[in-house]
Amino acid sequence: MISNKGLVTISAFMSSCDDLINGKFIFAGNKVANILKSINESPELYEVISECLKNFNYEKEFGRAKVKLPTKRGSFKMPEENTAIIPLVFCMLVEIQEGKIDFKQFLADYFETDDDNSQFENFANQVIVPFKNAIAFLFEIEGDNKFKPVEDKPERREEPAKVSSKEDKFFETVKDIASQILDDIEYIKVKEDVAEDVKYMAETLLYAAGKKDIKMTNAIIIGTCYILNQVRKLRMYERMLRSALEELYL
Repeated sequence: MISNKGLVTISAFMSSCDDLINGKFIFAGNKVANILKSINESPELYEVISECLKNFNYEKEFGRAKVKLPTKRGSFKMPEENTAIIPLVFCMLVEIQEGKIDFKQFLADYFETDDDNSQFENFANQVIVPFKNAIAFLFEIEGDNKFKPVEDKPERREEPAKVSSKEDKFFETVKDIASQILDDIEYIKVKEDVAEDVKYMAETLLYAAGKKDIKMTNAIIIGTCYILNQVRKLRMYERMLRSALEELYL
């Protein structure tokens, strides 16, 4: 069973995919780098992708996916199997980052359509969404409805508990605070082990609040406040988290 820390790193990967999917071409380089960074920082993801890369012929599969006709625009045909999607897209992202793929030309050659979508938006929907959801499927995490992995089988799901507007506000507040903590810790001089503890707790808090798990979020807030109390410049966030808890239960 995957650990909570593993879930946090996979959640970070999901977020980095969403950043690219919802972003613009001008920032694509940074977004691609962030996806690869999130993979590198997750032992679970790294292991899965390494396993998928075994006996995978990237040049062959990449060539097969590129559909180019003399009289029509090119298109990009993704494989259907998750075990092929994952290594193909991973290798593509590496080559885009290294400049081996001229990304702008690649988009023009294979992702131009007659609809109103941009080439970059088409790439995100046709390539990154299936990649994200293939990973989500393997780790049994809810993915994106735009793409359903072919191995997925219908199963009964319990209806999620309804969340009150008060709790919605609480979760949004907690996510904002956790994001601010992650931004600030990068610029504060503090012992490396303390900085790592702060980052881990903030990322875990971000994950729990994102899942709208009230018990988990409350428990993590207690631990996060303890860590924040050790860093003078971050103590204001401890007060903000405690205030958010008080408002929730008033």
